[in-house]
Amino acid sequence: MRQAAPNITTINRRADRDEADERRENDETQRYRLEEGDGTTHAQRIVRELYLRYEKQLQRWKDYRNLFVFLGFVALFLAVLYLQRSAHIAYRVHSTVQSVVVPGDDVMQNTDAVYGWLNDLLTEVWVDPVCGDGLCEAPFEYASYSRFGCRADCGKLSEVQNLTTIQIDMYYDFSHPTGSIPASDLMSQTSWNLCPLSTAYSSDCYYDTDITFDRLSGVQNYVIDDAPDGEWNLVVRRDIFNKIKGAVRDTTLVYASGYYFKLYIAAAAAYAEQQYEIGLLQQAVNISGTDFWSYASSSIRSTYANNTEYSAAADWIRNSTCFCSNIANGTNSSATPFGTDVMLVYLNQSVSYSDPSKPFSLSYAQYQADPYYCPYPLFEPYEWKATNDSNGNWTKILSPVNIYNATALRDYCWGGLNLSISWRNTMTGAVQKLLVDKRLGDQRTTGKIAQRNTVNSNLRSYLASNAPELVAPIYTDPKGTVALLDPVNARLDYLMPLYVDGVIYSSTPQKAALNMTRRIVYNSTIHLLQLAPRATARIAEVQEQIADVRQIELPYPMASYQNYTFVNTTVGVLFDVFTLAGATNASIPDASSPMLGMFSISYNLATWAGNTTAYMRCDLEGRGPEYIGECVAMNNTCVATTNDTIPYNCTDLTNGGAVITGNLSDSSYRLACETPCDRRFDCNAICDCYGTCQATEYCECDACVQLNANAAADSQFIDIRSNVKDQAAASVMIASLGLDSTTSRRASRRRLMTTNEELATQLNTVLTQVGNVSTQQTSIASQMATLKAQVDRANQLAEARANDNRLIDLIAAGRADIAASQARVEAKLDEIIGKQNQALAAAEAAATAISAIQGLAEKQVAAQKALETAVTNQLSAIKTATYQSIITLTQALALWKRARRDRALTLKAAKLANIPCTSDPTSPNYFTLDNGNEVDTTTSRERNVGLTNRVIAGLLLHQTRTNETLCPESKFDKIQKTCTGPETISSYGVDPVFKRGTTSYNSDFDDVDGAKVLGFYNCSLLTSPTYDVNFLNQTVNPAPYCAELYNPQKLPYAFHYFPLDGKADGFPVWFDINLSEDGAQTWYTYLNEGLYLDQNTRTMTAEMITYNAPLRIFSYFYVKFFFSDGGSIKVSHRLNTVRVELYNSYEDDVRFGLEIVLSMWISLLLLHNLWEIGYTQKTRGNFLKYFLSGWHWVEFTSNGLLTACMIIWWVFKEHYAKTFDISIRYNVYQSLSPDANFLALQDDGANLIAANTAFSDLRELVDMLNWYFALNGINILLLIARVLKLMDFQPRLGVVTRSLWLAGPDLIHFAIVAGMVFVGYAMMAHLIFGNAIAAFATFGESINTCFEILLGNIDVNNDLRALGGLQSVAGALFFWSYELLVFMVLLNFLLAIIVDAFSEVKEKTHETVGIHTELFTLLRDKWRSLLGRCSPNYISDDKLGDLLRQWAGGEEEDGEDKGAAEDKRKLLTILNEDMDEETLREVFKECLRDAPATVEKGKGAAAAGLLARIFRGGRGKDADVSEEEIIQAAHYIVERFGAVPDDDDDEEEGGNGPDAVPQPTAIAVAPAGTGALTASGGPGRETILEKERDQLAQALERLAEVQRELAEGQRNLMNGQKQLAEQQSKLVQLMNEQPQPPANT
Repeated sequence: MRQAAPNITTINRRADRDEADERRENDETQRYRLEEGDGTTHAQRIVRELYLRYEKQLQRWKDYRNLFVFLGFVALFLAVLYLQRSAHIAYRVHSTVQSVVVPGDDVMQNTDAVYGWLNDLLTEVWVDPVCGDGLCEAPFEYASYSRFGCRADCGKLSEVQNLTTIQIDMYYDFSHPTGSIPASDLMSQTSWNLCPLSTAYSSDCYYDTDITFDRLSGVQNYVIDDAPDGEWNLVVRRDIFNKIKGAVRDTTLVYASGYYFKLYIAAAAAYAEQQYEIGLLQQAVNISGTDFWSYASSSIRSTYANNTEYSAAADWIRNSTCFCSNIANGTNSSATPFGTDVMLVYLNQSVSYSDPSKPFSLSYAQYQADPYYCPYPLFEPYEWKATNDSNGNWTKILSPVNIYNATALRDYCWGGLNLSISWRNTMTGAVQKLLVDKRLGDQRTTGKIAQRNTVNSNLRSYLASNAPELVAPIYTDPKGTVALLDPVNARLDYLMPLYVDGVIYSSTPQKAALNMTRRIVYNSTIHLLQLAPRATARIAEVQEQIADVRQIELPYPMASYQNYTFVNTTVGVLFDVFTLAGATNASIPDASSPMLGMFSISYNLATWAGNTTAYMRCDLEGRGPEYIGECVAMNNTCVATTNDTIPYNCTDLTNGGAVITGNLSDSSYRLACETPCDRRFDCNAICDCYGTCQATEYCECDACVQLNANAAADSQFIDIRSNVKDQAAASVMIASLGLDSTTSRRASRRRLMTTNEELATQLNTVLTQVGNVSTQQTSIASQMATLKAQVDRANQLAEARANDNRLIDLIAAGRADIAASQARVEAKLDEIIGKQNQALAAAEAAATAISAIQGLAEKQVAAQKALETAVTNQLSAIKTATYQSIITLTQALALWKRARRDRALTLKAAKLANIPCTSDPTSPNYFTLDNGNEVDTTTSRERNVGLTNRVIAGLLLHQTRTNETLCPESKFDKIQKTCTGPETISSYGVDPVFKRGTTSYNSDFDDVDGAKVLGFYNCSLLTSPTYDVNFLNQTVNPAPYCAELYNPQKLPYAFHYFPLDGKADGFPVWFDINLSEDGAQTWYTYLNEGLYLDQNTRTMTAEMITYNAPLRIFSYFYVKFFFSDGGSIKVSHRLNTVRVELYNSYEDDVRFGLEIVLSMWISLLLLHNLWEIGYTQKTRGNFLKYFLSGWHWVEFTSNGLLTACMIIWWVFKEHYAKTFDISIRYNVYQSLSPDANFLALQDDGANLIAANTAFSDLRELVDMLNWYFALNGINILLLIARVLKLMDFQPRLGVVTRSLWLAGPDLIHFAIVAGMVFVGYAMMAHLIFGNAIAAFATFGESINTCFEILLGNIDVNNDLRALGGLQSVAGALFFWSYELLVFMVLLNFLLAIIVDAFSEVKEKTHETVGIHTELFTLLRDKWRSLLGRCSPNYISDDKLGDLLRQWAGGEEEDGEDKGAAEDKRKLLTILNEDMDEETLREVFKECLRDAPATVEKGKGAAAAGLLARIFRGGRGKDADVSEEEIIQAAHYIVERFGAVPDDDDDEEEGGNGPDAVPQPTAIAVAPAGTGALTASGGPGRETILEKERDQLAQALERLAEVQRELAEGQRNLMNGQKQLAEQQSKLVQLMNEQPQPPANT
């Protein structure tokens, strides 16, 4: 290897070597002279020269071979890297992703810029599919429903899925007691909406805005036929007093249930009609089958006032029909008697009393003889006569008829007979009315049809009150008229006639009915006995109709629906099931009652109770626990009466139900009846046991227990009683009072000694106050009205004694005041409603509602005060009325009881009307819709960067934060005392859902007691929550608002610390790819309004992974925002692309094969290096001598790096790429559309950890690949150096390397000077301009900017010119001085050094043969050599080499090789003379030998001193120098100061440059005279050799031809070299001449 560049001494050595060569040739002539003569010796010299040239050409071939083999390795290496990297493909992904995700600025000034970048990224990537492009991208683009979905691409959801039609029924009444929140306010603040909890589609509510109410009471009905499957919530907002009742119902099931209910109503109405008709007909048959006197006794008897009158009339008929046949029918006794025939006309024509199945058939004689008809043996007629009693009042008495008066007897007989006819006609008419008038009626409001309509009306009213949702499916929606064939759609008025007549008689005449028409029944000729068979026939006909109707088949409304399976049935089965379930003609069981069996249908999906008085019962546990009662057994029954002295009729249950007698004056009555009954009615009115008490129990609570059980002993009533004038009578009236009458009387006189005007004023005040609270105390007002009526009656009774009507006038005035107050209330209500139309925004409305709720306590106190005042005034009115004897004391007691009870009820209403039933702003009503529609909700949304780069999993944000701390002491502490402190993991921000003033604020969660927020942030789930924290001298965070989740203001933190591997402690946020476009913006708004970034943010990072499926390339994007103390935000990012699927195509398989070949090749190269090191250790004794050559270092380093990269690649392939896996999506959060607490992690953050791990794995994979290609970049540089080294053997290819080698020393010195100047300018720019110009802000940036100026980028000059003051002058000086000195001067120096070296090398390069010509020649000769192996016309190179080596004398080969090796040793050039180690040793020996014993002063002394220092060192003066010391000194000096000489022969032939391979010298051949062959040759061997000689001769001729051409070229070259040598020798002489010193003047 060459260690020194050519110089002047080299030129001198060449000249000396020429002379040495000539001497060597002369010596060679003598050396190789043989006995045969000079000719043979000359031939050997020629052959040796030929052999040397042959070896040189062979070496050149080997050099080319090595070069091209190594170039093949480099090509394979680069090809594998090219295929592995696929940079042209990866850049397509890189450029696309970069254009979208990389921030536009490297420095940002505020958090808005960061938010802007994030918003732009979300807007660009989180994009929903475009509706209308003709492609339905399910499941994220779906069929339309409500205001959602894409109908243009996917159609309507109701058309592509089986959906549940639901109906929402709202029944509301916002009426509310006066003194609380006005009804209009309750109405205006209440709304509702249908919102999904979990559906496969949108998470927004069904209606864009909440449904409100525009009236104080009414009904709202909505039918929704396109609600998708999922979990839903009908949200009722701000219904704080449960004024709304409603339900969400499955409309299909409602109509199915309505179908069965409709059939039952039709069957029940028809059956009622049929039973009614049968009943009438049966009555008619019964009457027809009753004998005359039995009918008279049972029916006609009731028409008389008493039995006496009935008996007198019956005797009258009996006497007339039994004895008048012989009575003269005239005015005298001689007239013709009535006779038997006449008497038979007036006899009974009904059935026989002895056999009702037979008609009456007795003769008159038999009639007279039958004691049943004629029980009296004698004729004793009596008649009624008018008279006056003892008091003069009119009356009548029975008196006997004068039997001797013919006229009187005649009249008596005719009267009796006519009465008999009248009774008989009554009996017949009763049957006729039953058969016609009552049975048929007017076919609408009377008769049997009326029964049908009555049942229908009753059941409709019942349904309207209890199941209004069934009214429409039963009464209004059916439109069909074919009752038999289509009962599902048939109207009820068509079904009922069918179920009355039956199927048979719907088409055939009803014969029995036709035989009972009005014309037939009322025919004068028809007999009573003829009607019974007709009625019996009609009964049978109706029963036949009933049986026929029961067999009518009823089809199912549908085959099946959800979990219901419907079957066909009959009317009879349906009617029986409903009847057994408790259905009547006035009520029907609930549709979901299990008693209905297969007709039981639960169509209510969600229900909630409520009405205008629901506030009286809701949540009594929290609002009024004193009103919650328990059932208590009673020992008596109570029936209220209107008698004030006996208020109750009671029975003693402990005494077998014995009646408790007595009145209020009886203490036992009061104790056993009145007192417990008062308690029962008081408690039942006040307390609430929710209907759990039995008939023998009453509901008792604390509120009613506080009332005095004995109302008469109450202090307030005692005060009333004391106003009674007659205390003695009062004591008698109410036995339990027991007061001293005298004291009471005096007290009453003192109180009531007032004028009538004062009394009128007092009553007027009472009535006015009662009017003001009348709407609040409706029960009290009712009692006052009763009191007024009683007062009016008392005044009328006392009108004769006192004409004082002022009380009535005052009461009338009070009523007028009440009316006026009501008018004012209505006007106020109108005003409030008008103001409500101008309501504020949602947040303000919520705040108003909360304020109103908070003000209810004050209203409650005010209402109670008003109630107390009203009760006090009422007591005064009662006392006044009692004192004036307008009412009795017992009446006063009854009024006081009612007043007391009403007061308690009013107090209860006043209290509960001002305490909301719930503080929750919303009332959830959950239900589920499930029709079996399978929708894959686990599918991940496709989010793309560009068109084909799909985002994997999502976007991961991560923030680290710092605490504020006190700044170091400074005199400017007043400006700001806090600075950036250490990093922190404390929670921060505020959940904007609970933060008023933000767009995320949800007023539904802003409840009064703050309980709603606890459902989202529950401190009880923490291991050890912290409460009662001391903050700014205050105790904050009381339970349940722990410090971990809530700030001191009880608002929840939005962001919480969560540890992630590979990241600093911080706060992660995950943007899921399944967020919709609006959802992503919602989450962005949550971060923005929750203050995710603030003044304490230190860093924020964002990571995102994309995958390009067509190109199979992942991209990993990472950006970091560093919030510096300088106030700016520095942005840095990295974007890498990588292929993880390395081998899954044919091209990859090809690359895999190339990688294996490359790996084997690299392994061989490294093994070869190791072999050389081992060989060095073996031959030279120390392997480190191998590294004495710089090229060996390069080669070993290159092969080592190649091996390391090879190992990295296979590790990357097996342990990184092969094992890498990532899910398309991670379910990080509990919900993507939460109501609050957006960052609530799923599974305690396990999925977030998994996502971060996947991101980290890809980042490590990318980092490994980057290391791989970075090291391969170094490899490429080393390979380039190795290629240049291998090309150095060719003169025209090695120009570059020799030029750089020659210019190396100068370049090093230049670099020292230029580097100091360059670094000085960079430092100057940094110090002067670094505070103002970003390009010089850091020393590194300053160096980079200065280098860019060298490359021609002078944009920074604009910034320098923009500086003000002295900095602008310094900027100009810096720029122009730098341009002049560094750019124009130093840079041109660098070019000059390189160009000069190149010119010198080019001048020394004498070979002009191009590489293409040389390669052609070498390839041609190699081809001929190959032909020589198979053709006798050619000879191979190996054969030729053997022959030449043999002919040249191979015996001296080792000696010549040794000489050649010695030629390549270092030489020491002194005084233009080259010396090796041997020569230098001879010089040292000569100097030591010639040196005198005593050295003279001067030069000799100096030389002797030098030699003494070298050889004697620290030894004595006369010590001798050994041979070994001389050898060591010579070796050291040559190695230290010597250099390897140039090979002139090589240069003449285009030598090998600095590290040329030594050319072989003459080959040692056999000594002369020994012959070419050994004795063992033989004749055959000689023949073969002869033939080979001939072939060799021919080859030599061809070789001579070539040599002649080469010689001619050599002569031309030598001529040029001689001229050059002459010029060089002249130059040497000029340089060696010493300049003459100037003459002394």
